[in-house]
Amino acid sequence: MAKGVQKPAVPPPPQRAVLSRLSFLHQAAALLSLPSLPHPPQDDASSPVPPVGLGRYYTSQLLSVSKKSVQRLSPAVKHTICKRCSSVLTPGVSCTTRVENKSKHGKKPWADVLVIQCNFCQACKRYPMCERSGEARTSTHTNKKKTPSKGVKRRKPIADTGDGIDSGTEKELPQEDAAMTGT
Repeated sequence: MAKGVQKPAVPPPPQRAVLSRLSFLHQAAALLSLPSLPHPPQDDASSPVPPVGLGRYYTSQLLSVSKKSVQRLSPAVKHTICKRCSSVLTPGVSCTTRVENKSKHGKKPWADVLVIQCNFCQACKRYPMCERSGEARTSTHTNKKKTPSKGVKRRKPIADTGDGIDSGTEKELPQEDAAMTGT
């Protein structure tokens, strides 16, 4: 390199033409999947109406170009495309979103799942909303002996007389020292 020429700080991405084409296809598919264009044409008779499936066609082209050029799509782009019918999923327009929690009475907040349902083919995509904390995850996977909490009286098992009939008498164990029970 010459003395006066500096190296660029960030090198340009490889295959810039492919990335710009992918970006254009995604933007065009999103625009054509809307029920009406943002600026209605002035003359209805002379303006061509885009075909109904053109947005889906552009989305399928987007997926095929990304596969052929070995370019990974970002998860944000993948989440906006229906896997079954290749339509662009726009909340409230082409898909329905809801949050489900199928745990008992919805008690587990980490069991929330975002469900996105396509309005064209009724396909559902499910994404977990939040992650369990590390403490809760480790406590369920380890086998620890449960110890009685402080201040709980332990009971002695019922005395067995050997004749198969329980005597029904229970004796309490003496309480542990006062320092442990807090009294």
